Amino acid sequence: MAGQLDDNNTARASIYPSDFPYQPRFLHVNGHRIAYLDQGPNDKTILMIHGNPVAGYVYAKLMALLVSDYRCVVPDLLGFGMSDKPPSEADYSLPGHIAIIEAFVEALDLKDIILVVHDWGGPIGLGAAVRRQERYSRLVFLNTMTEAPMQIRPIYWLPFHILLRLKPLFAYLVKERNLFQKLGVAIMEPQDQAVYFRANHSPETRAAIAAFPRLIPHKRSHPNYPILLEILGAVKAWDIPSLVIFSNKDSVFTAEQGKRFAAQLRNGRFVLVPGVKHFLQHQRPAVIAAEIRAFLTAPLA
Repeated sequence: MAGQLDDNNTARASIYPSDFPYQPRFLHVNGHRIAYLDQGPNDKTILMIHGNPVAGYVYAKLMALLVSDYRCVVPDLLGFGMSDKPPSEADYSLPGHIAIIEAFVEALDLKDIILVVHDWGGPIGLGAAVRRQERYSRLVFLNTMTEAPMQIRPIYWLPFHILLRLKPLFAYLVKERNLFQKLGVAIMEPQDQAVYFRANHSPETRAAIAAFPRLIPHKRSHPNYPILLEILGAVKAWDIPSLVIFSNKDSVFTAEQGKRFAAQLRNGRFVLVPGVKHFLQHQRPAVIAAEIRAFLTAPLA
């Protein structure tokens, strides 16, 4: 059985603030305990997939603005949030993450899904979606991978390759010092940063954070390059209404990449959110919510 519900929410300490309004749920998927938030009416489902180095909580502000009218389902990827955290980097792979989300959707029997993806949530969520296209009705892209191979900004190219080659130093900085997560969420409020620090509170719980940089298909010889290429090709051939929302201050992805990708989709529309960095769903939740609501109520092309 791919998925089994687990309502024993007291089995582990919560990472959330005491006033957080949503209770996490748990599902056993492909041998792992996956945490998720599930709130709102059951007739229209928005599935939100996060990236590195955060958790489903990155969508909390956006979720609060949509949950009155939509069922918001927000899983924590394996290794993040309140999901299981295998201690070895070898336990994490792009196909593995995709398979878990695919099984998660099947286990909850989600249908007519509006998929929202950000960062690594793009290849993971879309990788699951293109395999079960009949379950999805619309796609929303937020600052995510839209090209294969993924382009590394020139400012990051040298340190990226140095750290990938100096494995002991990379492991020390990411796992022991939690540098990647600290830098990644530095723009957020301290109380929100604390959620992610509680989730990945020790070197043993940071293997997924350390694994993701190595999974980036930055060249054609990378093993994930053909996987990402196939996913993006399937999305471009899919006649599904798609909304591409990118910001222009992201240090990872560019607005030009988002605009170019939207033009390549059979049924795509591009929206620019100016003056915002990587986590636009956290920094501009009202803007993103308004764009999503307009997108979902617009007549299908």
